[in-house]
Amino acid sequence: MFRHLSWRRVGLLAIGGAVTVALVIAALFGPAITPLSPLEISVADRLQPPSAAHWLGTDELGRDTFSRTIYAARISVQVAAVAVGIGLIGGILIGLSSAYFGGAWDMTFMRGMDLVYAFPAVLLAIVIMAGLGTSMANAMIAIGIIFIPGFARLARATAQGVLRQQYIEAALSIGVSTPRLLFREILPNIATPLMVQAAIGFAYAVLVESALSFLGLGAQPPEPSWGVMINEGRGQMAAAPWLGIVPGAAIFISVLGFNMLGDGLRDFFDPQLRD
Repeated sequence: MFRHLSWRRVGLLAIGGAVTVALVIAALFGPAITPLSPLEISVADRLQPPSAAHWLGTDELGRDTFSRTIYAARISVQVAAVAVGIGLIGGILIGLSSAYFGGAWDMTFMRGMDLVYAFPAVLLAIVIMAGLGTSMANAMIAIGIIFIPGFARLARATAQGVLRQQYIEAALSIGVSTPRLLFREILPNIATPLMVQAAIGFAYAVLVESALSFLGLGAQPPEPSWGVMINEGRGQMAAAPWLGIVPGAAIFISVLGFNMLGDGLRDFFDPQLRD
């Protein structure tokens, strides 16, 4: 299939996949990669610039910035995976059932999704966490709820196209059960756009998690998180600019990588976009 794609489109998929793999490796094997503990305080080494001992410098407590950045990838990947999973499962269930049953069922669920979709993402997450409490688990739930409307609308739109196919009519004529029809006949045929949307959702989840942590609603100090690191380093930008630049660059690379992966998957699976 790659021979039908230009080198530019293959590059999107390759670079996005490489960034994603690197993030997963950092999340899974952080302790083996980092030279120092992300929580180890050394007042004598506070605000040290990048050097051989501390590759990306140290923060105001002497903690190694490189180690904290690598460890923070674990939080971002974990939050993104759980949040996208919640959004994907909830969106599939709502979207499939709305497309299949239609009528009042469809109207009720879709207007509910429109209501959720109307709120700004970070504001809605803050409102949800105000009711659930401040913790990483609640942050995952809040971000996951934000994702449900997007996945639901995509699943509904693509499922409506599949429901018009002749093989669905044949399945209905022989009495195939509703669960089998939805999850064995329709879902596999709408999986590709949902997978592309999930890759892009990972990028957005990283941004929202970082924003919540920056506001003090996600990861809590001293736990390393890119949002927490930016919040802690914003007062030291004149003396130690790396404290804001390093976690900001990590967020930028992660979001760019997930978006490139999503674009690459879209080009790979959609024959109309092949050069």
